[in-house]
Amino acid sequence: MTAIEAIHSPRSRDISNHQQQNMAEICVEDSVKMDELLSSKQTRGLKILFLSSDTGGGHRASAESLAKQFQLLFPGSTYDLLDIVEKDGVPPYNSLVKGYKHLSAHPSQWKLVYNVSNSRAFEMLADAHLKLMCEKAVRKSIKSYNPDVVISVHPLMTNVPVLSCSKITKELGKKLPMFTVVTDLGSAHCLWFANGVDKMFVGSEQVKQLAMSRGKVPEEKIVLAGLPIRHDFAVQSENLGDRMSPEGKAYQQTVRQQLELPVIDKPTILVMGGGEGVGSLSHIVDAMYVELVTQGIDALIVVICGRNEKLRKDFAERDWKHVLNRWQAAKQRMGLTNRFLSMDVCGPQSVIPSPGCIETSGVTGSIRRMLSQGSLSLGGAYLTSLNGDIATTTDDKRDPVEEESGDVSESQGEEEAVPVEVNSNTSTENAGSVQVLGVGFVSNIAEYMVAADILVSKAGPGTISEAAALSLPIMLTSFLPGQEEGNVEYVVEGGFGAYCSDSDPMAIAEEVCMWLTDPTKLEQLSRSAKIKGVPYAARNIAQAIGDMTFDFLNESQKANHSS
Repeated sequence: MTAIEAIHSPRSRDISNHQQQNMAEICVEDSVKMDELLSSKQTRGLKILFLSSDTGGGHRASAESLAKQFQLLFPGSTYDLLDIVEKDGVPPYNSLVKGYKHLSAHPSQWKLVYNVSNSRAFEMLADAHLKLMCEKAVRKSIKSYNPDVVISVHPLMTNVPVLSCSKITKELGKKLPMFTVVTDLGSAHCLWFANGVDKMFVGSEQVKQLAMSRGKVPEEKIVLAGLPIRHDFAVQSENLGDRMSPEGKAYQQTVRQQLELPVIDKPTILVMGGGEGVGSLSHIVDAMYVELVTQGIDALIVVICGRNEKLRKDFAERDWKHVLNRWQAAKQRMGLTNRFLSMDVCGPQSVIPSPGCIETSGVTGSIRRMLSQGSLSLGGAYLTSLNGDIATTTDDKRDPVEEESGDVSESQGEEEAVPVEVNSNTSTENAGSVQVLGVGFVSNIAEYMVAADILVSKAGPGTISEAAALSLPIMLTSFLPGQEEGNVEYVVEGGFGAYCSDSDPMAIAEEVCMWLTDPTKLEQLSRSAKIKGVPYAARNIAQAIGDMTFDFLNESQKANHSS
């Protein structure tokens, strides 16, 4: 445990009286030095400049999570967010935001751009080009904010700002520190790893190894800290404790009551499409409804629809008996059974078997190859079989889910359990009682994750880190090629989830149902998630950066006084 973790971990409350007495004596003996330290850190807050861009919600969310902690730890602190690429960049970089929105909706194009840009040749070209064309403008922009510290949370905002901060330090005669907080989890783009930063904070061992091998960043400059997530998750993690304990389950029911969910004593599945709305939410929810009813599992499906009001209303008005009939008919026509793929029998050299889910450990090589080749999908066969059968299908890709801000919509779609009487395979006596609830804008996603037993989502690093912080098992359904492939690997290798392509929604549904009917499996997934979770990452990072920044300020003041 680091010094920062020791100070802020809840376990620090268990320090013995003898230890506390020794600490007090040390403080008394060192009172003069301590007073000087405290006075230097309490006279004012810090002026923080975050370098970020709205290419997905994760970068801004990380910056705001850190900003909140700076304000809590160093009262009076202020912050600004600056997109230097859009403001001071040159083509094609200054059209990054528009380009991201297009590419994230076209994964094959994204993969091409990502792979080309994540090469040594492009890295050298971009570094030289941006420094030559943009450095003076970037330096002027940074100086205009007069910050105490600069923090980059975006890969395109590292190499040039590092040079600019170094030049500003020489011009002003005082140190302007710069730090990088890498917001990727299982893998990271090469442009993250500018070597001149004072410290680089990473979220996983995988990214740490990349920083050292690709970026040649010295190990002493890298801090393995976890991804910074919102303060709500630390609060809820503290309140929840052990999710699987009687106390944890009691708190979960309390949160469900506070959220006014229609049921509080049934398994709850939370479905999210991600900040950019990538993922076939409608088909996934349909498939889960059908499988839960068919297997006789009582459950609540909560769908975060964001500003996609059409999708939310559609869930509220959907004819679920009709959905059940059509999906079961399609399943019978295709002769499909459970397509869960046991990776224990699929070694790195084996031929890729039939579509299904990726789960278990020790298969890193084959996971990455499968994801790159797209081997784990039905290629739309299931959806083709359904074509024309389900009238209530909504294109939810056009209207993104804004999970970072806003309130739960006042008008929430809630569907009463549908009596099932459809065919010889499903009897009303054995049918599960399933409700589907669509909600609009949410700012309290941490509470929804506490209320859930399973999360179904795309492979965004922030969402994965949030789920892990609350020991919530996660079913991944889609990812951005290249950038998010490593996140799938991180979850699967970490043993707290699985991956099923959203092109095979019934495979997703079958795996989720398997978890719900196997309490031992669900508990194992939850405990593995808890091991990976770092709910206090934002606080620890802010504390470390703040302390180092004040140290630099003190050194600069001493140097000026002596001169």
